Formats: sequence, C-alpha cells, structure tokens
Amino acid sequence: MFISIMSIIFIIMIVGTVLFTELKWMSLINILGSIAISIITLQVTEYIYHHQSLTLFNDFIYIDSLSVIQLLIVSFVALISLIYSYKYLKNEIKEDTINLANAKLFYFMLVVFYLSMVLTSITNNIVAMWISIEATTISTAFLIGFNRSKLSLEAAWKYIIICSIGISLGFVGIVIFIYSANTLDPNQAVHWDYLMKNYEFLDKNVVLVAFTFIFVGIGTKAGLAPMHTWSPQTHSEAPAPINALLAGVLHNLALYVIIRFYAIVNNIESLINLKYLFIVFGAISLIVSAFSLLRQTNYLRLLAFSSVENIGIMSLGIGIGGFLGTFGALLHSLIHAFTKTLLFLTLGNIFGLYKTRRINNIHTLIKTMPKNAVFLILGVLAITGVPPFASFYSEFFILIAGIESGHYITIFIYVLCLLLVFSGFINAFTKMIFSSSEQESTKSYKDNENIFPLCLTLILMIFISIPYKEPILTIINRAALIIGG
Repeated sequence: MFISIMSIIFIIMIVGTVLFTELKWMSLINILGSIAISIITLQVTEYIYHHQSLTLFNDFIYIDSLSVIQLLIVSFVALISLIYSYKYLKNEIKEDTINLANAKLFYFMLVVFYLSMVLTSITNNIVAMWISIEATTISTAFLIGFNRSKLSLEAAWKYIIICSIGISLGFVGIVIFIYSANTLDPNQAVHWDYLMKNYEFLDKNVVLVAFTFIFVGIGTKAGLAPMHTWSPQTHSEAPAPINALLAGVLHNLALYVIIRFYAIVNNIESLINLKYLFIVFGAISLIVSAFSLLRQTNYLRLLAFSSVENIGIMSLGIGIGGFLGTFGALLHSLIHAFTKTLLFLTLGNIFGLYKTRRINNIHTLIKTMPKNAVFLILGVLAITGVPPFASFYSEFFILIAGIESGHYITIFIYVLCLLLVFSGFINAFTKMIFSSSEQESTKSYKDNENIFPLCLTLILMIFISIPYKEPILTIINRAALIIGG
C-alpha cells in the first residue's frame, strides 16, 4: 500500500508539472507531493523498525534497514531542494535568466530524478537498480546544464559521458554477477534477497570479476577518486538545489548500490580481500580531495572535492569493516547528506548577492548576510567533523575501527587528510565570513530570502546528531549487520 500511494503521488507531480502554467502552482504540487512522500517514508521507517523488512510486488520491491537509510536521505533532501527551488526559479525568471518553459523542464526533470533515486533505494531487482541509477544520469544531465551557459553545458556533457562509461562498466558487472548464479533459479537470480540467501552457490571466481566491474563502474558515479573527474566542474555549474541533490544524495546512492553487492560478496570467505577495494579507493579519494581542496579558489569546487573526501571516508569505513567501521560509514552517509545540502543551499543564497564563485571576491558575510553566515559557519563545523555534530562520532568510530583492526598506515592517511581538509575549510570560509575589504558590497539582499529550507536542514542535522536517538540507532545497527559489520 505504501509504495502504491507513493507511485500515485509521483504521477500527480509529473502531470501537475506538465499541466500547470504558473510557477507557484508547479511548485506547490511538487512540494505537497514531496511532503506526502516524506510522510510515507516515515511510515515505512516505522514499519521497518518493528518488522525489519518489507517485500512487495512479487519481490520487485524489498525494503530493509539499509534501504530505509537511503530512502530517508532521498525523501528529505528532495523535499528541501523543492522548497528551495521555488524562490530560486522565481529569482531566475525575474532576472530574465530563464523563462517559464525552462522552469517547467526543471521541475519535470527534477521529479524524474527524484523518482529514479527512490526506485534505486527500494528495488530488489538488481537490473532495475541499474536502470534507475542510469536514469539519474540522464535526468541530472539536463539539470546540470540548466543555465545553458557554455561552461554548464560542458559540465553536463562531461558528466553524462564519464558517468555513462562508468554505469556501462557497472552493467557488465551486474550481468556477470547474474551469470555467477547459473546453478540457481534464473527467475530469482536477479533478486538481491535471493542472492543474499544463496551466496554459497555463486561461482566465486566469476563473482570476483563481477564485483570489480561493479565497484569501478558504479564507483565512478559515486565520485570515488580517481574516477571523480566529473564532480568539480559539475558542482561548479549546477544550480544550488541540484547541487544539494547531487552531493547530498546521488554520491551516497551510488555507493549504496555498490554496498548492496558487497553485502553478498562479504559472506564469501575466499573473497574477503575485496574489502581492500574500499580501503584503497577510499584512501586515494581522501588524498586527492585533501590536497586538491587546499588549492581551490572557487567555493563550489571546494565543496565538490569535499564530497569526494566524504565518499572516501564512507568507503574507508566499509572497507575497514567490523561493526564500528560499518556503523560509522552509515552514520556518516546520513549526516553528510544533510550537511552538504545545507552548505550548497546557503552558498546558493550567497551567490544570489555576489554573483561570483571566487572565494577572494566575497567578504564580511557576517555583516552583509548575517543569517546565511551563521548557517555557513554551522555547515563548515559539521562537514569538518566538529562536535557535537554526528560527523564527529562517525569519523571517530571509523578511526577506532581502523586502529583496532591494525590498519595503522591507512589511519595515518585518514587523520592527516581530515586535518588538511579542516585547515582548507577554515582558511577559505573565514575569509568569506569575517575578512574585510576596501570595497564593501552595497548590494541589497533580503537575508531572510530562502532561509526556511536552511532551518529545516539544520533541524534534521541536529536530530541525527542526538546520541542514541531511536529509531535511527537501531536502523543503522541493523543496516551494519546486513553489510556484515
């Protein structure tokens, strides 16, 4: 029943976007639809909390604690982005940057993107999972190039080419993975839960090849280095609400797809060393992002490298494993999603005044945009792992897990990169917030403009950061056990 109602809501959102001819009505139908989906997500979360899993539509839909974490991220980040989008598009139309037809296309593609992410989170069919993650590539390409500038179109093409190559490799891996189950029921071998229960019957050598393809291919979409090259330019050119979805949801979701397959592979004792794919690529992502971040003069590119860093942290946690490492990675995915959403939307407001992405061209935000400056400060503290935000606990759990498992060199790299990233963030954003300039901005800007989505995001960040908060704690515990923590 949950999923049927959700499907009807998505249809209403798409039809409403096509039929309505005024921005306010297009926005309203999509915001109301997203609120309804978020409420259903909470109901599904409560059901999973009490019953652990839910299977629907002849095993096509399978929801467990691991799915619910992603579904919560998708639903609430999408809701926040849709709320933000109304005033964002209204200002763009007012400035004659876009017209109503562009806004209609924006909402249509955003809802398709939203639907694709929900399906990726809850489908039990691994082929459908691939189709839905590929659908996110197509829909987001239009959204990245939304401004139709030379640089945004270039970023969109770069994104679609690199990610499509990666997704194609992932598809090869999925086909090979299904082939590894050639002794099992072919009608059931496309279902994740069936493969999970029958992992001992899979051809181990074939699974090794399959998972390597899946990791590298889908890892490209996740933004793991060195396959991350689409990320900096994409985040630099995409509209603020789309950046929130890309950084807050899509990176996490691609890693989730990899983790789904790893949960199966992790049961096979002879393939235990595949965990080093997560450790090696996680460490590379940390190193590349930390040193690249220090050289950035564009605050959006800086956040893009931060996304690579945080995916590296999650990958490292999964690879180190154990309950603590896996729990830390999952908690980090949750807090990172909302923290990055807060940062990208706040910087979207700041760009609305300054019309520049250069760090050195922005000064005294604490005076010109005090409310946004406060949100920016809180976002920077959260993304760099400062207590009491949940990112501190998640990074600390991964640190302890690494020490306990004897990964001393990896943990040295991990701590060094975290310190470098902290230094880079503090250096860049203290300049923007507190430094003075001989030519202070005299532009008028309503500091209350688009503040509500930021407030909502911060409330969710605080809620996640409350220690031992149920049902989050139990759901993450169960998800960690599914992966094999």
